[in-house]
Amino acid sequence: MPRRAPEQAPRPASRARNGRAQALAAAAVAGGTLAVTLPLVALIETDTPEVTASTTTALQLTAGDAAQPVVSPTTSRLRSFSPVAATSATGAEPATADAESLLKAVGMAEVAQKAAAAQARAECGVDLSGLGRVKPWVSSAATFLSCLYDEPDLIGVAGRGRVSDHPLGLALDLMTRGAEGDRIAECALRNREALGISYVIWKQRINYGSGWQRMENRGNETENHFDHVHISFERSAGSGTPDAGTCS
Repeated sequence: MPRRAPEQAPRPASRARNGRAQALAAAAVAGGTLAVTLPLVALIETDTPEVTASTTTALQLTAGDAAQPVVSPTTSRLRSFSPVAATSATGAEPATADAESLLKAVGMAEVAQKAAAAQARAECGVDLSGLGRVKPWVSSAATFLSCLYDEPDLIGVAGRGRVSDHPLGLALDLMTRGAEGDRIAECALRNREALGISYVIWKQRINYGSGWQRMENRGNETENHFDHVHISFERSAGSGTPDAGTCS
């Protein structure tokens, strides 16, 4: 009876896998390229047409890079996969804010806040008893301007050696100098119609609402209006409520 050849013991699969893993690790560490032939496995099936592909695929493994498949032709079917972008549960676009509109809204709120604060300052309880019997709209203008500008000394009804609106109760002097006088004069002019102002005199200049005009020299700083702003008023009240927001 012929002797039966001994069967070769199967090589443990784990040893083969360990060998491949060691080879891959060595190639990655060395920065080299390792070509490994592996059976091609279909990943995610899509409705792509059949293409010719190799039953084996060579994978190039280079340190730091993703493996790129190189397919050699044969007759097996290749199934491809493609990434799917993640979407939110509702599918809604995230809300976006218009930065320009937000800045504009903030700016408008700040302007309104400053105007409200200025208007509140223009309604203080200033004492006007020293003005004499000035017209009601002159008294209102005195309150508005005095409260805005730290209550300077005021002159209302008074005698003058020349033609003047003071004896008629239609004039107001605010005793001040320098930059504060500049601001008072400009504030009065910006609210000229609302306050019923006919003209303003300041620093040897007169303004009827259409720009400053130089005046003649009267000989001293008081007569030339360097120590006070003079305001003359119309014979009737102004058109409305003055706006403190227009004043600096």
